[in-house]
Order: sequence, then structure tokens, then C-alpha cells
Amino acid sequence: MKKITFGMILLITSSTAMGGNDVWQTLFNEKLQEARQGNSNAQFDVASMYQNGRGVSPNRSEAIEWYKKAAAQDNEKAVSRLQLLQANEERFSKELASAESGDKESQYKLGNMYTEGVGTNIDLARAAEAFEQSASQGYAKAEYKLGLIYYEGTGVKASRKAAFKWFKQAADKGYAAAQYYLGKMYASGNGVKLDYATSLEWYTKAVDGGFNQARSEMIDVSEKMKAPKITVAAPARKSQPRKTANITRTSKSPAANKTFGIEDLMVAAWSRDGEPVAYLPSAINNCRTENDKIACYSDDQTRETADSLIRFKTKSIMRNFSGDGSFDVTYRNLVIDTTQVTAADSTEVAHEIGSEVTDTDAYTIKTGWGKEHTLECRMLEESKVSCLKNKTYSFLLVSPQTVASGN
Repeated sequence: MKKITFGMILLITSSTAMGGNDVWQTLFNEKLQEARQGNSNAQFDVASMYQNGRGVSPNRSEAIEWYKKAAAQDNEKAVSRLQLLQANEERFSKELASAESGDKESQYKLGNMYTEGVGTNIDLARAAEAFEQSASQGYAKAEYKLGLIYYEGTGVKASRKAAFKWFKQAADKGYAAAQYYLGKMYASGNGVKLDYATSLEWYTKAVDGGFNQARSEMIDVSEKMKAPKITVAAPARKSQPRKTANITRTSKSPAANKTFGIEDLMVAAWSRDGEPVAYLPSAINNCRTENDKIACYSDDQTRETADSLIRFKTKSIMRNFSGDGSFDVTYRNLVIDTTQVTAADSTEVAHEIGSEVTDTDAYTIKTGWGKEHTLECRMLEESKVSCLKNKTYSFLLVSPQTVASGN
């Protein structure tokens, strides 16, 4: 079997999306075997994975031991990493002493260090405590970070009520990222009452504050405010004709002679390989009809690359419904933000993880809209749709909801 290398890991994790943990475990086991055989580069890789919790639980002591083994073989990267670890331990001690004396900025920095494992072990619970100490003194950066922690449930039990509280305090101080999240909460009605007008106000403030990725969200909210409210009616009785754009398919089987309408796509929960899709109506989409089209806006999605966690949304349009059961789909992904999952606070000190240049550094993810993709789809039967993506490859979508059945 061909070995998995760090140079291949970006491609693998991109294709496996959130199933990347198994890939990292495989890579860790492979590197550990090589490290035990004395390979200094593998020893360095194992140390890095222990330090960041990739494929194994984070363990700072194990990381240092493997760095020392690699350094003993004159591995320059390991020598440099040990020096950096020592410097960060000294920095952590200074920030801890200052934070314990009540300094709100040091408390905030301490929270970041616990989050990233800079100078100490990764400890999300202690990170949350440090952020809360700082936020309780009115430090806007900590208020935002604490809001994000409650929003995502990292180190604490998720609470949209608490998230709103801390986002609001930071947003009122003009912190643009917090204003952006308030816009998201009002736009989705998650934790607060759905209010597009208030959402747009916060998005606008975020953009004015330099948070440019909120521009795309402003467009989405503006479109939703203009669109008429559509309620998908219950399936009509057999004695009543459908009043939608319909697709009629003919089959040798009388039972298969069905009339498919736009509402059939709306009520079916389409999925691919057991996972809901973001470009047809599904469990992760908010869709509406627009005359003879369907427009969908997905919930937040995440995808993990070698060193980043990417958060994005998908906007899709279904149109050109024809009598043979075919229709077209166009969709684009909007990258909301990327989080460096291996990075330390680079504003003051070099990253402990991922600071060395690799082949994957050339692969960068930018926020904003990605390129447009096209799907040529056709209804095959009551609960299946076949699609051809970008005129390149085809795949099958299914739904547990039997369309056009009245169920």
C-alpha cells in the first residue's frame, strides 16, 4: 500500500471533508512506526501531531520527548521547535502571573494560549474561564471570543442566549466580528427572533467596521427581504389538479406514470451517500420558490483541510424544468471564514504548529464567493435524481420522502 505523506494530506482531507479524523489517525500510526525506527523527520512529525492533537489526543510531554529525540539526531526543525517551546513557556508564565493579578488583556491572551496550546497544554475549559474573566471587565476582544465559544460550544455547553449576550456587548463597543455574528443570529432566528431588518443593520455595521465578508451576507438578507413569503401547501387531493409548473414522465409501468411538480423537489429531503446536499432542498437548506424557480440558502457547513477549518454556505438555484423530468442547478459556495487549527497567536510569536514552509502553503482559502458550478439533473423515479456536475461526472441523489405520492 502506498504510504500517506504530509504532502498528500491536503488532498485527502479536502475530499473526506469532516471525515478527516480517520485520515489523521492513519497518518499518525504510520509516522509513529517510522519514528520508532529512528527516522528523525518522522519523530518531528509525531511530536507535532502530539502537540496539536492530530490523530492522537494532545500530549505536550510526549511532544517534547519526540522533539528531543529528533533534535538528538541534529534535526534542525526539532531544535528550532524546542527553542520556540521554551520561549512560549516563559511567555505563558508571564501572562499567567499578570492575568492572576487581574489584568484583562493578559486574561484574554491567556485564553488564546490555552486554546492553541501555546506554552501550555490545550485546555478549552480553562480558556473559557480566562476569556470570561477578561470579558467581565469589559474587554471587547474577550467578549467576542466568549460569545463565539458559547455559540459553538467549545469548552462550555453551547448557549445561544449567552452567545447573544456577549456578542451584543462587544458589538455595542464597535467590534465588527461580533456585529457580524449578531447579523447571523437575527438572519437565522437562532437564539433570537428572526428579524431581517435588524440583521441587515448589524451586517452593515460590520462592513463599515472593516469586516468585508459580511457583504455577501448583506446581499442574501436583502434578497430574502424582497422575496414574497411562500408557504408550501399540503399535497392536493386527487380530485384537485396541481397548480404548479409540472414535469410529466412516461413509463411502461402505469404506476410510474407520475406528474412531478416544483413542490416535489421542495418537500423531498435530498441526500447523497447518506448526507444532505446543499444544492437541492434538504435538511441543511432554507429554500423558497420564485415563480418557476427554487432558490436555496444553506446553513453553515464546515470542511477541514490540512491546517484549516473552513466555514461556508451554499446558494443554489433550480430552474428550466422540462417535460422529460430534467432541470438545471447552479450553485456557489460562500466562504465565511477560515480558522487555523494548528496556529498559535502569530501577532506576538511564531506559530508553534505549522510554522515551517511546506508544499501545501501554496493552497490558500479566500473568504467570499467561489466559482459557479452547474448540475444537469433529471428525475429518474419517485425518489431518485441523477445529476451531471460541470459536464464532467455524474452521481445519484435520493430522498426518503417519496415525491408525487401524496404521502
